[in-house]
Amino acid sequence: MNKVKKFPLNKIRYLDGARLRRAILAGISHLEQYQDYLNKINVFPVPDGDTGTNMFLTMRQVSCALVGVPNKSIAIVSSQVAEGALTGAQGNSGAILAQFFHGFAEGARGKWQLTTRAFANAVQTAHQASRSALANPKDGTILSVINDWADYVHKTAQKTEDFVVLLKNSLIKARESLAETQKKLEVLKKAGVVDAGAQGFVHLLEGIVNFIDRGKIKRIVDRFSSEKPAAQPVQVKEIISGVNFRYCTECIVNGKLIDHLQIKTRLMDVGDSLIVAGGAKRIRVHIHTDSPDTVFDILASYGEISAQKIDDMMRQQQEAFPSSGISDSAGVERIAIVTDSSCDIPHHLITQHHIQMIPLKLIFGTQTFLDKVQISPGEFYEKLTTVEEHPKTSQPASEDIKQIYDSLIPKYDRILSIHLPRVVSGTFQAIEHAARKYEGDKIICIDGKNISCALGLAVLEAAAAIQEGLPLDKVIQRTQEAVDNIHIFIILPTLKYVVKGGRLSKPKGFIGKILHLNPVVSIDREGHVVIAAKAIGEKNALAKSLKMALKKARQYKEIKLMVAHVNAYSKAEKLAAELSGLFDISGEIPILEAAPVLGVHGGPGTVGFAFIGYK
Repeated sequence: MNKVKKFPLNKIRYLDGARLRRAILAGISHLEQYQDYLNKINVFPVPDGDTGTNMFLTMRQVSCALVGVPNKSIAIVSSQVAEGALTGAQGNSGAILAQFFHGFAEGARGKWQLTTRAFANAVQTAHQASRSALANPKDGTILSVINDWADYVHKTAQKTEDFVVLLKNSLIKARESLAETQKKLEVLKKAGVVDAGAQGFVHLLEGIVNFIDRGKIKRIVDRFSSEKPAAQPVQVKEIISGVNFRYCTECIVNGKLIDHLQIKTRLMDVGDSLIVAGGAKRIRVHIHTDSPDTVFDILASYGEISAQKIDDMMRQQQEAFPSSGISDSAGVERIAIVTDSSCDIPHHLITQHHIQMIPLKLIFGTQTFLDKVQISPGEFYEKLTTVEEHPKTSQPASEDIKQIYDSLIPKYDRILSIHLPRVVSGTFQAIEHAARKYEGDKIICIDGKNISCALGLAVLEAAAAIQEGLPLDKVIQRTQEAVDNIHIFIILPTLKYVVKGGRLSKPKGFIGKILHLNPVVSIDREGHVVIAAKAIGEKNALAKSLKMALKKARQYKEIKLMVAHVNAYSKAEKLAAELSGLFDISGEIPILEAAPVLGVHGGPGTVGFAFIGYK
């Protein structure tokens, strides 16, 4: 296959930032059409049926990063692609793609445009980077196709200066390499499929070549959105259970001079499928493990952790391949739970109950971040105290809502979507609007009428009802009863951020500052934020909140508590200790860092607690 075919097209002798941007967007448009197919053939490294979704979500973040980047410098555009991929990387294949684009950006550094030979060198750097990111790379995967494609590009670039010829010929080679993956891995051979990640990479290349054929990104996007390819038949012959470790664990680490090799060495014994992607200051870690908390504890010593994500792969495998013989949920209605990022829940319970979160948006001037995804609490609070312009919050984008629902629709019979109060945010209306676009009553929306850990208590009550195998109507009833019996008390250390956020006028804030007022904030039965008490000094505010909580708790036989804080762990720890002494409860009270979207109005130093009562 060393002979280079010639194509009767206009020659393209250089690749600049503008062309790269349009080509990547075309590739993403094409990949989108094959998400479901890729999910269905996903049997390696774990048959959890999410490779297509993960690859598209990774590349979707790349498309977001490229919006408003008109620069024609290949160096600048490729760095934006790399940054977007690292931020959005999902799953094994997403992390590999992120490192591939990071390597390509390194190869294009300082360049305005690339010739075919310079492009080939950048591709080689990308290939080497993607392979080095894995602790234990395997042949017969996306890495094999990237390797074969990169080698072919390098050889062919020596014979042609035309990108049309180079890329169209290399696509043929990539397809040949894809077919070989089935022969290289026994699990693929038995299933009768090719590697899903490798297939996704080929689909990206196909979209890029389609762009070369037509030349205009708008025509390509329109064509793909209106003329979806016919569904490909999928017949997976045999599924080999490959869940050696239960949880797919991912996060981003921001630090200084991060040692990739040292991290791999320390995590090698904690799990498998380990990938460390990124550079010296920002990395994405992906690992399959039984101990997500151990992973996060190790990584915390290297920098600030954000965008933690934990997926239960055993449950995903049961949902993706119910006939594989490992499902224990036959005859039980499958109900998924969705909430939004204003909800605070312990990580291990998010994992245990497979709870999905739709991110709200945080806006600092012209910069927009997805809450709990693109910005960590530490990064947020640093900005909050140093940036002159006070941040704003915004409801989730319709595409972010759709993304979550689309990923769950094929796997569940119903979706229970529980969110922050309708009366305080447009989020609930946006959720309802999105849900109405799906047929029937597939998605049931419930106004949680609470925020932070109080909303978390309502969501966890729904999750417990589902885990008990209750029918949908009983799950809804129990959730609504929980909402009616949850109480929250928030102690504000200052009125500064309430004034900045527009929740209190400046004159009232000034008077409050002079009098050293520290209000206790609560939420009424309709979801309105109300002043439950006024106190002079935080100590008095805390005492009043505990007194009110004791009074309300008398009507219940049993309660469950959670504590949340805004960059004030020591305060929260003391509060939890006081609550443990006041109430007859078993076990430790969970202490959670409040979502950044809530810190906008409370500010650093805010602490609060919530409880659910059982009559």
